[in-house]
Amino acid sequence: MRLRPQLNVPLVVSLAAHAALLGAVGPGGSNSAFNESHQAALQVRFARHGEASVVAPVSKPAPMRAEGARVALPLASRYFRSSELDQSAVPIELAPLVYPERELVNRIRGTVRLRIFISASGVVERSEIVVATPIDRFEQAATDAIKATRFRPGIKSGRAVASEKLIEVEFDPYGPRPEEGR
Repeated sequence: MRLRPQLNVPLVVSLAAHAALLGAVGPGGSNSAFNESHQAALQVRFARHGEASVVAPVSKPAPMRAEGARVALPLASRYFRSSELDQSAVPIELAPLVYPERELVNRIRGTVRLRIFISASGVVERSEIVVATPIDRFEQAATDAIKATRFRPGIKSGRAVASEKLIEVEFDPYGPRPEEGR
């Protein structure tokens, strides 16, 4: 003997109404973006004698590949560290480093360490000051020079990817003049 709860018939009616509503918003309907993202969210199966069962959709199996074949996987949209890359990002167009006037006149040395974030096209998208000595003297000059520098992007699995890099910019008033090169 099988017991059936009292709510079976109202549940079937409710599920049928919801299924009809989802069907009305189907492809070509006014809310197709909603339909595409929620179309497989619910499946209702109708059985004999007014019973219904609700099942979750089955996900599609991953595509099969031949033994030893390489499948190109999409690379994540994130910044890869140099240690994760096959080839690290390399500067190709150095921007001029402008020594702050007051610090040059007073012969003050300084160092700024920055973490830079380079796009897959080689543009510095942003930078963060990690440490600077002395504080509040050279940060702006270093940031301006780095943002104007172009890079050959990092390479991972044969593709240009966004990467991050830690660099250090030195300011030395006793070093070679910019036109003498380094």
